[in-house]
Amino acid sequence: MSVRSTLARAGVRLRHTSTRAWRALPISAATRHRLARPFVWRRGLDKVPAERILLGGQNGHTAEEYAAWSDDLTWGSRRVLDGPHAALLRRSTRGDLTDAEILDSEYGAMARACVRGSGHYFGASDDAGIVRVARDFLVHSNGGDADGSKPAQSAPDAPVLLAPVRGSGCFQVVDGHHRVALRGVAGHDLVPARVRRTSVTTPLQELLDQMSWIGGKRELYQPVAAPELEDSWTTVRRCQDRLDAMDKLLADVGVVRPGSTYLDVASCYGWFVAEMTRLGFTATGIERDPLARRLGPAIYETLEPEQIMTGDAVEFLRGDRGPWDVVSCFSLLHHFVLGRGSVDEVTLLRLLDRATSRVLFIDTGQGHEAWFRKSLAGWDADHVGEFLERHGTFDRVIDLGPDHDDVPPYEENYGRHLFACVRNA
Repeated sequence: MSVRSTLARAGVRLRHTSTRAWRALPISAATRHRLARPFVWRRGLDKVPAERILLGGQNGHTAEEYAAWSDDLTWGSRRVLDGPHAALLRRSTRGDLTDAEILDSEYGAMARACVRGSGHYFGASDDAGIVRVARDFLVHSNGGDADGSKPAQSAPDAPVLLAPVRGSGCFQVVDGHHRVALRGVAGHDLVPARVRRTSVTTPLQELLDQMSWIGGKRELYQPVAAPELEDSWTTVRRCQDRLDAMDKLLADVGVVRPGSTYLDVASCYGWFVAEMTRLGFTATGIERDPLARRLGPAIYETLEPEQIMTGDAVEFLRGDRGPWDVVSCFSLLHHFVLGRGSVDEVTLLRLLDRATSRVLFIDTGQGHEAWFRKSLAGWDADHVGEFLERHGTFDRVIDLGPDHDDVPPYEENYGRHLFACVRNA
């Protein structure tokens, strides 16, 4: 674990501890807010674009706490305009919603998660109360109060409370989801808001920072679509180029799907497992980092937790499993060439060979890359192809060409050739 990652986690723990201690002071919420305002909030109001405002804390609890209650890692990575509050508003415009429709909506699920986690949702502790809160909100959208009573939510014109999301141009709601949704659905591009001086992180950013191979860097090893990652998180491996080449090759050699099986060795977040599932394969991944089992299913719709197994790739391949019709192993082989694995590179290839029924897709670091010019000297595409032919038992080894990842800031690296090792049907 890097020093940067360790310090970042310590900072998060300190902020959470300080927040809990501040809330526990024996003073009223109004007094607490008045005392904290000049230290916590910027002066004046900002006009914040509605499309840059992300879901945040609920019932005075943090976004991380709500994500735990709801088991939703991507809570905090969705725009309020794409969230449950806005969705309820849009559904209500098509006619009156029944109580059952409200409770079955994403808004109802969110409110129930708050009741499970904190005991209430805007004072509501049961389904009847949740429906009442929802109807108060819908009445707000028409400019009135329900039966003349005071609505559960703050007045729609009150400023929203936001916190900047670290490393992005996004903001997380501290208070005011309903107000943001009201303005956004009504067509207002800007939301009046009071903005915190200090930034926060989303639950997704927190988990990514904990992944063992990232080491505190703002890098995505496989594509992850989230608004708070767009500005300063670099996608290292774009992956789609390799998937397109794999899909074409499999069609050319007659591998049918559905019905075929796929294994991705060192599957990282699980992008290839998810995409091969979408293409019809019964897909599985093996990954050393146990956090991938939580991350992948949260960010890729077609991926289920049981599709990602956790453990050492060599020990997994040595087990009594498989074979799989199609196996892939990306950017792992060179670590064994460099002596970082538990076996040598030939043994790893033979284990992959044994696991593969029809096609093995494999790439590796190569000697033309800046960080490997000395340590992998001579490991060019021709040498890799010869290595695969000499130590494998496949009928053909096909060079499918280089990846497209050698772009800034990695313009002197990557460009690794993808090989397909094929057995005839």
